[in-house]
Amino acid sequence: MRPLIRISLLLLLLLADQAVSAQNFFVVSDLQSEWQIYEGERYIPFEADKGKITTIYFGLEPSQLKGNVLRIESNEPYTIFVNGQLFTSGNARFDVRVDSLQQIYKAPVLLIGIHQEKIRPGGLRTVILSSSPIKSASAEVPMRFSFFRDFVIVGMLILVSVLIIVVQLNPKLASDYFSIIKMFFSREGEDSQMYSRITSSINFLFYVYCSLMIGYYLMIIFRFIPHQYVVALGFQSDTFGEAMFLWAKLSGIILAIVFFKVVLVYCLSILFGFTEIAGLHIFNWIRLLLIIFGSLTLLLFFYFISHGQNENFHIVLLKIISWLLIGWMFLIVIKLSKRMSHSMFHLFSYICATELIPLLITIKVLYN
Repeated sequence: MRPLIRISLLLLLLLADQAVSAQNFFVVSDLQSEWQIYEGERYIPFEADKGKITTIYFGLEPSQLKGNVLRIESNEPYTIFVNGQLFTSGNARFDVRVDSLQQIYKAPVLLIGIHQEKIRPGGLRTVILSSSPIKSASAEVPMRFSFFRDFVIVGMLILVSVLIIVVQLNPKLASDYFSIIKMFFSREGEDSQMYSRITSSINFLFYVYCSLMIGYYLMIIFRFIPHQYVVALGFQSDTFGEAMFLWAKLSGIILAIVFFKVVLVYCLSILFGFTEIAGLHIFNWIRLLLIIFGSLTLLLFFYFISHGQNENFHIVLLKIISWLLIGWMFLIVIKLSKRMSHSMFHLFSYICATELIPLLITIKVLYN
């Protein structure tokens, strides 16, 4: 009879605790610094570089946390144990009052264990929440984000400086790259020299600047979107130096993608017999990225310095990328169709190989 009463009590408490998700809470503490793993018959501090870790532990003292809520959040399935007993399973956000756990397990100290296929910092979040703001907690928020504010400001100064240098090196080419009117023209001036030198050193500088700008744009977005976006977890920083390093790393990845796209377009243009359009294709692609992401980056920068941190706003800016690439496919079809004598079927096959497949890969990576 007692096990039945215990199970009924557990179910009632779980149902009651799910209502706390609708309330407004303030973060009291992040428990990641208290994570431990069981190794060699003892508990040792959690370290992400120790290889594959499937279970972490941390302790709670209910007497010190009266009225507070334990929140566990992850985009991957997990199982919760309390004092070695199975408590529940989840695959998103789970909130439970610490007082409720004490009523169930009747212990002065609760050992919480969380099991996952692989524990990743950032992928699993464990925090203590309070229904009223606490001065010590709120005072830490500006300190926590001050380094990222410095990164955003310094990053923008770097982007502006690099842009000035690149524009001064070749003002005519820069004016063509940043020409909004020409971007939508179905026919442009026959400047074969411009398109034939698409791999020149000055164009390389524009590729580097484009990569830095998109990397900067994504770094800010990754900071504020939910943990469900796995790609963002690899670019979370805790210091100014780490943020700069991750920006350089992300920009390097984007630059490698740009070079791969250039090689892909040239190779497929030769394969399809469209050698005359490869330079036009790449030039207009870079032009689109510079103009659109330049505008979006400025919007994001001014939004951030005005203390904007709305999660949905950053999600929209991330999803704009896919719509931008879809619109680009239609635009480049119009531009290329005016320059070639082949059938539309050949052009459609070429666009599928150079644009549609990369688009699907981008959507899979960014929105998974």
